[in-house]
Amino acid sequence: MSMNEMELSERPALQAFQDIGYSYKHGSELGPNSEDPERESLSDVVLRGRLEQKLREFNPSMPDEAIEDAISQLLGYNSTRLLKNNKNFHESLVNGIQVEYEVNGEPRGDFVDVFNFDEPRQNDFLVVNQFRVQIGDGPERRPDVVVFVNGLPIGVLEMKDPTNPQASMGNAYKQVTDRYVNDITELFHYNELIGILDMNNARLGCLSAGWEWFSPWRYIDEEKDATGELPPSEVLIRGAFDKERVLDLIKNFVVYSDSDGKLSKKLAAYHQFYAVNSAVNSSKEVVPDPDQSRIGLVWHTQGSGKSLSMVFYAKKIKQESSMKNPTLVFLTDRNDLDDQLYTEFRKHGLDAEWADSDNRVELRDRLDREAGGIVFATIQKFQTTDDEVQYPEVNDRDNVIVVADEAHRTQYSTLAENVRDGLPNASHLGFTATPIQKEDRSTINTFGGYVSQYTIKESEKDGSTVPIYYESRLAKLQVNDPEIEDRFNELMESKSDDLKQEMKRKWTQLRRVIENSEERTEMIADDIVEHFNDREIEGKGMVVAISRQAAVNLSRKIRDNPDAPETRVVISGQEDFIEDPISNEKLKRRFKDPDDSFDIAVVCDKWLTGFDAPHLHTLYVDKPMKNHNLLQAIGRVNRVYKDKPGGLVVDYIGISERLKEALDKYTSEIREDAMLDIEEAVKVMREKHQEVANFFSEVDYSNWPQLGQMERQRLLYKAQNEVLITEKREQDFRESMKGLKKAHSLVSPNSAASEIRADLAFFEAVLGAINSIDNSGNPDEVEELDSAMKELVAEGVGIEDLVEVTGFDKWEKEKPVLSDEFLQDVEEVEFENLQVKMLRQLLENEISTRKKGNLAKYESFEEELEETIDQYNEGFLSTQQVIDELRDYADEIQESDDRQDELGLSDEELAFFDAISSNTDTEIEEEKLKSIAQELKQNLKDRVELDWTNRDKIRAEIKTEVKAVLRNNGLSLYKHEDLVEPIVAQAEAFYGGAAA
Repeated sequence: MSMNEMELSERPALQAFQDIGYSYKHGSELGPNSEDPERESLSDVVLRGRLEQKLREFNPSMPDEAIEDAISQLLGYNSTRLLKNNKNFHESLVNGIQVEYEVNGEPRGDFVDVFNFDEPRQNDFLVVNQFRVQIGDGPERRPDVVVFVNGLPIGVLEMKDPTNPQASMGNAYKQVTDRYVNDITELFHYNELIGILDMNNARLGCLSAGWEWFSPWRYIDEEKDATGELPPSEVLIRGAFDKERVLDLIKNFVVYSDSDGKLSKKLAAYHQFYAVNSAVNSSKEVVPDPDQSRIGLVWHTQGSGKSLSMVFYAKKIKQESSMKNPTLVFLTDRNDLDDQLYTEFRKHGLDAEWADSDNRVELRDRLDREAGGIVFATIQKFQTTDDEVQYPEVNDRDNVIVVADEAHRTQYSTLAENVRDGLPNASHLGFTATPIQKEDRSTINTFGGYVSQYTIKESEKDGSTVPIYYESRLAKLQVNDPEIEDRFNELMESKSDDLKQEMKRKWTQLRRVIENSEERTEMIADDIVEHFNDREIEGKGMVVAISRQAAVNLSRKIRDNPDAPETRVVISGQEDFIEDPISNEKLKRRFKDPDDSFDIAVVCDKWLTGFDAPHLHTLYVDKPMKNHNLLQAIGRVNRVYKDKPGGLVVDYIGISERLKEALDKYTSEIREDAMLDIEEAVKVMREKHQEVANFFSEVDYSNWPQLGQMERQRLLYKAQNEVLITEKREQDFRESMKGLKKAHSLVSPNSAASEIRADLAFFEAVLGAINSIDNSGNPDEVEELDSAMKELVAEGVGIEDLVEVTGFDKWEKEKPVLSDEFLQDVEEVEFENLQVKMLRQLLENEISTRKKGNLAKYESFEEELEETIDQYNEGFLSTQQVIDELRDYADEIQESDDRQDELGLSDEELAFFDAISSNTDTEIEEEKLKSIAQELKQNLKDRVELDWTNRDKIRAEIKTEVKAVLRNNGLSLYKHEDLVEPIVAQAEAFYGGAAA
């Protein structure tokens, strides 16, 4: 048996089809020269006999002429536009074929059913391989697998040899969509599904879809049920081509869109298919139940097609007979989102109503109906009138379904209560990319449990979205006028305290600072132009400004740059800032056109949610944002577009901490999917990984996933004890794990994360085992205040520099360790002031940590460091001079580590050694000093268990012990009295902290 396409791809696929109930024939068995031909020629792509048999079976009351008419219509597509023919066929398939015939001389109209959608297994399912087709004198083509339902070729599957690196999935896609579509076009008049498969890969799409929109199929019977045991190709066949599911896909999950005269076809991705079906099933259970009103929550990440999922949901739920023609009310909290969603429905053929022009009373009239309808409105229209205390009941029907699209700001407020008062028996379904779970606001509590989840990682894995990368280019601010406070007080000298406080509040806002800093605006504008022009990627950019005025200022400065591409400001109330502004609607159309020259949009609030422009690749952020608003904004750049490798967020104002805060408000799945400072994040992750791995140098855990349960338990027990040798070692392990998990989370979308995933799982298991012994956990560190919002002032504040941090901010937020690698990284930083900052942070953290263990040595270091920094701040030292001095301090600290190794002393022994040598002028032999230090450690160690709450008593006892040790080693107290106090202080630093 050979290892080729037939054996590894085609035959397993055919077997999978037969396993789910399809009949199988080789293409040669159907041809005109076969024993039982079903085709008169190779140009016949429809198996007419099978088609006619099923049409007569499904339509027994129809006369022969009606059946023949229906067949003629199905075979008679002659438009030169393939997709138009395909759309006409699809509509005939779903709605039936309209025919006319006579009964007793009277004309009668009716519809011929082509498929039996109510009883899928009554249809004829056939899978054929090597199906030869030749149209006229054109070339003969032979698709690998063709799927027929009732004789109609609704599916084409192209297989590739997984052992042949030249036979790529992309090439197979081109073979179908270019060669087959052009050479045997008639076959695709009837096509609903196109699959590209080999053993390890499988993607499903449809006519007119680009390769980027062909997606995998990862589930079979229900969401997340595929365990990975089956090859992707088999999962796709069993999942998408199951008899019931394939007819469901065709009927409810295929839509056509005619936008600007260009027809396109869309097929639901697997996550949309299962999500919508889950939501429909939940609706069928909840809607008739008077005790239930929460259908549930569809949580699909940004860019994964939530709007289209809502189209599919509406399309399917409206057809459910048990719903009795429901009324669907779609709510958003912004007009532009309402418009966008309404437009999405209309362009995909759903008859929807937009209550844009309704006032609050007119909306009530629109909703007061007996049945049916799809209504779009903003939740703000559910306000009471001036004379109303409570919102009145508008419609008490129990088959009203309210669907909320995000609307986080309003789904937990009085407006949401008004919706429930007006529609008291309605059921509620939520779609969100960012669920909220807080004490006073919970998306789950509002809409019910999740009916479907599709996370960032799943979306990126599937190619439904692209990863978002992060780059920090800090626009730092400084106070140029040291007398600004005096000037402010002088200005406000005769004013009231209230006015003084109001003016101080107003003019210390970050927004005011940025709006009035022309130097900063110009520098950022030039940096954006240079950065955007250097991006070797097709697409556009968006700049997010802190206010409308700041947006206007920034767009003008960008346009002043002669190298800038066309840039426009997009804000509400443009006429207040710009003469003869271009309408936002026109700007939106232009920006959404990838071929239009409008390349950079400067916005404040508009377009940050619900705005889809797949070719948008870079978001420049100069606005503090938080929570779901921040996540929604950065999601603008994660859409799939051609060969776009990822979206980039460029940060000028410092949103990294805000992002982490926002992620903390969502579930752990989202929290692990942070933005990437990718190059440095990978480097840090590997360093942190090695740091943790060092704890297990005596443990071989390399093959732990292959071990049995008993062996794993023994391995885990051994590893756990390696950590628990001392309390300090355990604490160090916890800190190292915290750093590793943080670094791994930042890198997760990158392939580098997979290198250590197994190790990380093992380390986490060890940590979990330790926590099960003592679940004391470490409290989170107090989060740093956002000083920019409180300390900056407009006057006297200017730009200091624009720095590309690329990861060095990690040395500010975490406790760095001295290393040659770090110091080398510092020297490579372009900006000297940043070198000073990082070196200073390094030394301060290191000295602060080490001082607890060696007062004598590091108090002097601390004093020298403070003196150096003071001289630098006062201008007595240049930047390079202070860098040199700081580097010397770092070298001294490293030398002290080497000295400890040479002396052969422990940390405590070295501390007592230094406490003596630093506080005496007497020459004491090194060996005697070492002996005294070791004896002090041994004798004073017992004091650890004493009650340090009575410090005076304990200090007196330690003094007595210290004096005895000094005397026993020949050091008279008359000459060495000054040594006692430093040694006692060092002992207290070591052993007295527990009760301090």
